[in-house]
Amino acid sequence: MIHSRFDKLNASLQISDLDAVILNPGPTLTYLSGLHFHLMERPVVLLFAKDQDPAIVLPELELQKVASLPYKLQVFAYPENPSEWDAAFWKANWRRTASIAFAGI
Repeated sequence: MIHSRFDKLNASLQISDLDAVILNPGPTLTYLSGLHFHLMERPVVLLFAKDQDPAIVLPELELQKVASLPYKLQVFAYPENPSEWDAAFWKANWRRTASIAFAGI
């Protein structure tokens, strides 16, 4: 079921002007990925770019939630120190594609 949702989102991206969709915790992230997170001071972000496996940026303490998913997910975890968080977000975007110019959030 999750794969069909990914396929539908990818098809929508193909006909839109967006290069990616970025989701934070909430019903849409849960519906699309099956993952359950809540909004907190440590950000969790799911990145879905055209024709690519989804990626997630999350705190290291949440890694267990993505350890055994039934689909491929690129994981970028960050440590407790807030000054190091931006590195995980840059890595996630850079490895996804350097061409994400327009993203729906």
